[in-house]
Amino acid sequence: MADASSSMKKVKNFICSGTSNSVETVRSFLNSQIHDEEKWALNMKLLRAAGMFAGSILLMRNYGDLMAI
Repeated sequence: MADASSSMKKVKNFICSGTSNSVETVRSFLNSQIHDEEKWALNMKLLRAAGMFAGSILLMRNYGDLMAI
């Protein structure tokens, strides 16, 4: 019985440490993308382009029939 509980604790610690490690990795990646001015400028250009693309798709889906000749 002692083996089962100690192995469960090991598994739980492994899962929790992996989760917090991956969360820290994602958090550090996002911070590096936001706080670096050159990366932030590029990311804003990409976000703006993606927003224009999505907006044009929504516009054409809603009002495309008005453009028919």
